[in-house]
Amino acid sequence: METIMNRFLELFYKISEIPRESGKEGKFASFLEEFAKKHHLYCFRDESNNVLIKKKGNKESNNPIILQAHIDMVCVKRENSNHNFNTDPIDVIRDGDIIFAKDTSLGADQGIGLAIMLLILESDTIKHSDLECMFTTEEETTFNGVVNFDYSKLKGKMLINIDYCKDDTIIVGSDADICNEYIFEGNLEENDLQAYEISVKNLKGGNSGDYIERSSRNAISIIARIIQELQKIDDVFLCSIDGGESEIDIATSCKAIIKTRIEDIYNKVKELNVDENIQICEIKNELSFSIEDSKRIISQILKLKQGIVKKQDGNIIVSGNIGVINTNKNKVFIQGVLRSIDVEQLKKYNNENLSISENDHFTVKEIYQDSAWIPNEKSKLLDDFKKAYYRVNGSTPIVDIAHGGLECSSIMKRTNNMDIISIGSIIEDFHTVNEKMYISSCEKTIKTLLEYLKK
Repeated sequence: METIMNRFLELFYKISEIPRESGKEGKFASFLEEFAKKHHLYCFRDESNNVLIKKKGNKESNNPIILQAHIDMVCVKRENSNHNFNTDPIDVIRDGDIIFAKDTSLGADQGIGLAIMLLILESDTIKHSDLECMFTTEEETTFNGVVNFDYSKLKGKMLINIDYCKDDTIIVGSDADICNEYIFEGNLEENDLQAYEISVKNLKGGNSGDYIERSSRNAISIIARIIQELQKIDDVFLCSIDGGESEIDIATSCKAIIKTRIEDIYNKVKELNVDENIQICEIKNELSFSIEDSKRIISQILKLKQGIVKKQDGNIIVSGNIGVINTNKNKVFIQGVLRSIDVEQLKKYNNENLSISENDHFTVKEIYQDSAWIPNEKSKLLDDFKKAYYRVNGSTPIVDIAHGGLECSSIMKRTNNMDIISIGSIIEDFHTVNEKMYISSCEKTIKTLLEYLKK
């Protein structure tokens, strides 16, 4: 196993050298084509830069197995980093069992899955039936990869998605989601009041599906709440508000420029007892939204459904996240996502968001909508993988539904009776600069997958 793990790490390091931000996966797709050519494997690449590599099996039972992971990664970096995600390799650091990156996200999500698939594809000794390996694009943004993939090229009826963040759990379902953009267009006006920039940065953040409990520390909401409290003291004119990186992630930074006659604003904000490092500085700024428009914008941010919206029997039924806000002259753009395994509940709360937006004079544009992945109660793949897990680990895995989007939902929607599960290794704080993975966890996952494949 030591030889296998050493090669896995070599492949992970190689993957980390190749830029693969969502929507910019072309270089990695070319790398996969060269990889397949080198190992004399069937390879197909489509216009979306999805890549399918096939390998003949080397055991008697030859029902094809599909392995699938996404190419792209969420690209975030520390404020003082000069890293260029279009050209620079990820600076990977190993500290014993832990792997992380210097000043950027690591891309373990889903560099781990990619490395596992390449490891199996190039091996002459790992036992498996026919393999069909799907490398898909834009998972972190639009799901365009799995939406546009040509499923007629697949013969297999069982698919293992390698995109989960725990090694003791098999995922058999995931939430539906709706992503909207909320747009406000107002009028800018001049006044001679002092302008201030209020900002917060370097919060913990993370994917809002897996780390929804951190939503109370969403940087966008924190800044909006501060402004709302200041509005109770005196007029506050909003000039701009900008923050967040992705609609699916909890915003780690946000800054707003306001104009107000409130005196000693520094202490006024301090008195709010916000448990974050809020920065305030005087700046020059001429234009702002009107008082009415300023109130509408802040109201919209705080009224849209965020965090855990509905819970039942200890399970999250509905959640929401406001991930991005930007100001462009007299327009404000907010992107947010709602999630639920219950489609009717999802529609209900989405309609509430639409009503809130109408009241605050926002227009709404749907960016995307993904269906739920409903568990298959008769899954042979699940039964067989649970047995393999037990043989390797001596315990029974957790079987669960993911509160967050997985490509499995789109794949299921576009295939006929595909049997699907999702597995993975421990990844902590993914989608942040604190992302880390554990070699021992990857080894556990690889051992279990190889046990399943050989049986």
